[in-house]
Amino acid sequence: MRKISNKLNVQLIAETLLAFGINHIVLSPGSRNGALTMQFANDKRFKTYSVIDERSAGFVALGIAQQIKKPVVVCCTSGSATANYYPAVTEAFFQNIPLIILSADRPEHLVDNFDGQTIRQKDIFEKHSVHNVQLSESEETDDLTRNMLLTKYALTDCIHQSAPIHINMPFSEPLYDYVTAPDIVIDNITIEEKVYPEIDVFDYMRRWNSASKKLVLVGMHSLNDKLNEFLNVLAKDDSVVVLHEVTSNIHHPRFFNKIDQVIFPYPEDELEDLKPEILLTIGQNIVSKKVKRFLREHKADQHWHLDEYWQPDTYQILTDEIKTKPEYFLEQLTGFINPKTSDYYNKWNRIRVNNEKKHNEYVKNIPFSDLKAFDSIIKNYPENWQIQYGNSTVIRYGLLFNHQPSNPIFCNRGTSGIDGSTSTAIGACIASEQNTVIVTGDISFFYDSNALWNVNIPNNFRIILMNNGGGNIFKFIPGPSETDVVEEFFETKHHLTAEYLAKMFDFEYQIVSNLSDLENAYADFYSDSKRPKILEIDTKNAANDSILRAYFASIK
Repeated sequence: MRKISNKLNVQLIAETLLAFGINHIVLSPGSRNGALTMQFANDKRFKTYSVIDERSAGFVALGIAQQIKKPVVVCCTSGSATANYYPAVTEAFFQNIPLIILSADRPEHLVDNFDGQTIRQKDIFEKHSVHNVQLSESEETDDLTRNMLLTKYALTDCIHQSAPIHINMPFSEPLYDYVTAPDIVIDNITIEEKVYPEIDVFDYMRRWNSASKKLVLVGMHSLNDKLNEFLNVLAKDDSVVVLHEVTSNIHHPRFFNKIDQVIFPYPEDELEDLKPEILLTIGQNIVSKKVKRFLREHKADQHWHLDEYWQPDTYQILTDEIKTKPEYFLEQLTGFINPKTSDYYNKWNRIRVNNEKKHNEYVKNIPFSDLKAFDSIIKNYPENWQIQYGNSTVIRYGLLFNHQPSNPIFCNRGTSGIDGSTSTAIGACIASEQNTVIVTGDISFFYDSNALWNVNIPNNFRIILMNNGGGNIFKFIPGPSETDVVEEFFETKHHLTAEYLAKMFDFEYQIVSNLSDLENAYADFYSDSKRPKILEIDTKNAANDSILRAYFASIK
């Protein structure tokens, strides 16, 4: 016998979600959301996941939505539980990942009246979401109709804007009364097609064809074969240079995929010569501060940003906002472009070839360290494994090396926080069912250690933990090292390992501290297993900061 909530508004929200094709629900335990939990968990049309820690649950949902490219619901009890979703909400907002925060709440008259687990939940995510609604508890026909309309508008915005929304539902007791057959059934709902502004492609074609120096900069982007195809067409032109980072998930021999190896403080005349006439940016966040500095100090004549959601003026010269899907615009543009005689590509390529030689020579001769380990890690990724990177120094190391096209790359660069990288990777592995490895730093790993407290972790999930004994990024960035308190308050040095966490959460575990052991560990680490695995790489005794500084000095 199936037990579902007798509350009509609970049945209404469940049926409306299904009518929109939304069926992934990440649930965290609590009493106030008991009616919602009973409804979702007892309906086989939903795929439900129990994650105890709400902060982790938010990022798990983000990872699922990242992969299925559809909204995912996170549902929790009232009070601070809801607030714990906020880091994942901000990340989803800036990554354009559709999350539905469905929070149970105390009745409205108890807010600000010292009732337990009661905070000001209404509109709590207003600054980092595209729609916020509070539903009525009433089960009168007019109120049910209004609740359904409010929910439909919110879900439509979530889908069209690919961003978080918040639905807050107050509940009075009793919370667990049930029925065995639903009182509300909703047929499929037709979602209005998203409308994009008209674009004068011929004007863009005319301007593009007249320029002899065009720079295409691709930031974080999901896998998109059509985008890759059209960028390949652009890159055949010697007046075009395509720069990108590994999180762009595009590949072509003519693309420049390691920006920080090419952009350096060259003399002003050389930098001015590399300056584009047209800068076309696609996708989201760029990690490289060097390219940002270069493009802000040596401004293009025109900056076109191509994105259906965001139009940021990152380089302080934005002239054209092209609000559509990048592949739609490029498909039209590439039909009318004419290659232009130019030495622009060759100028960039000479720098790349020269610096690549220096890179290979330097890395070949350094001792075991973070940089040496990353060279080994990336060369040994198995084909078709999904790669998730943690933030801070980890993603920056990752950007210095070539990656194979068969390995999709992801990283939480929406807000660039360390708080949910492991949880996101777990969600991505769950949803994609693809072999997945996250490469993460020690501070990020221990900070998000509740990610391992998750019964849904697949056996094909792997963690490579780079443990250098603290937040090494604070040795690299200017400022902290001058404070006299860098080790205690910035780097936060420690002597922890993942051994006991691995035992606690039933992960296979191995630790290595030299190159030979690392390279011998891969075969077992990536082999099939009945448990997920952690490979910890201990570089605490390596001179990681000086080796990385010397690396950049060597390729100037």
